Amino acid sequence: MDQPNQLHRRFFEIPNLKYAMAYAWFQKDTVIQHLLHQLKYEGNEAVGLLLGEIYGEQLSDNFSNEWDLITTVPIHYKKQRKRGYNQSHKIAEGMSLRLKMPFLPLLEKSVHKRSQTRKHRIERFENVDSTFHLKDPRQNLQNKRILLVDDVITTGATLQACAQPLQKAGAAISIATIAATRN
Repeated sequence: MDQPNQLHRRFFEIPNLKYAMAYAWFQKDTVIQHLLHQLKYEGNEAVGLLLGEIYGEQLSDNFSNEWDLITTVPIHYKKQRKRGYNQSHKIAEGMSLRLKMPFLPLLEKSVHKRSQTRKHRIERFENVDSTFHLKDPRQNLQNKRILLVDDVITTGATLQACAQPLQKAGAAISIATIAATRN
């Protein structure tokens, strides 16, 4: 896969980003939108596992040795308590099974902020600045190759904010999501 691709260019502020990938382009009124809605808002955790397994199977042919571990974008504990799970964790669990790679939640969201769904690009970046931190700052991530997983990429602000503490700890980052909006 040649980089940078259209999605990779969205993350120009993540130095040394190896891969930026999405399983599909996000479009309204499609199967992908319906499945992601089921996962995120209807409590259908199994959809996340299934999407992760399908995506992981697709990636396994060419990327099985590219990463040491998988982590995800965290959600605030209040949102997780309300929803019952983190949708990105479910996707990562499925990918972990197919890629035969450990999944380890490395990050936490320290500030509960409003949803980004209705925010414009600049507001999204401002909303997530300094929001994500390593759960265990003593964890050795030096030279680890980490696949950072989320459900949907819009502006990339959340993934960029999550990449910062991982890179500061010495990790090399790649990004994979189920869907990405076209910008």
